[in-house]
Amino acid sequence: MRVNTLSSARVAALALLSAACGNPGSSTNAAKPVIEPAAAPASPAAGSAAAPTPTLAQVRDDLPLALTKLLGHPVAEVQALLGEPLGKGMARDSCVRFVPERVFFACKYAQQRYADKTGSFAAVRVGYEDGIATEVAYDGWTGGAGAFTPEALLAGVGLVLPEAGTQTSPATGVKLWSWFNSQARLKLGERQHRVEVSITGDDWKLSRVDVLLNDPLTPEQQLRVRPPQGGAAP
Repeated sequence: MRVNTLSSARVAALALLSAACGNPGSSTNAAKPVIEPAAAPASPAAGSAAAPTPTLAQVRDDLPLALTKLLGHPVAEVQALLGEPLGKGMARDSCVRFVPERVFFACKYAQQRYADKTGSFAAVRVGYEDGIATEVAYDGWTGGAGAFTPEALLAGVGLVLPEAGTQTSPATGVKLWSWFNSQARLKLGERQHRVEVSITGDDWKLSRVDVLLNDPLTPEQQLRVRPPQGGAAP
């Protein structure tokens, strides 16, 4: 049986990252909520060229734990790629989107942290909405070496984003780079996602990549919107 061999210091640092990186800040909330399509071509009479199509994120699908093999898949398929669960996980009856303001809606949400049997990461955390994986966090990339850069860590999970993220420092020793929808331009299965990269103390073992579904709510989900209660998930 696999067990969680993370030291207490690492667990504390990862907990700090989780608390610091859970919600986009006010500057992120002000970002555009969706990836804007290119403008329609101008008519010949207008005499001007069509606006260029925005560059989208590039995603590799040939890695053992590629985003395309996890996100959008049911629990059984995701767990088949991962190791033993680490801890008890958590569950609640609401989900959240930032479109761009934080919105909660009723759903069956569950989150579990797993060992990585490929050895590429210290652990992998997956969040599920109604039994489908909608977010993944890769903790402690074992291939990291030298000076840390968010681009190198993103490459480690098979992701290239079209522009630099917005950098902040939500806690002492913590660096956070955030890409909202219009910055990440990451579409998986035609659904939009936002991205966060974080590191504590410039230690690769305490690095994390979060990729989270952030598609606009469907009409059916809008009927299930809940008011927030005291700033926490209702």
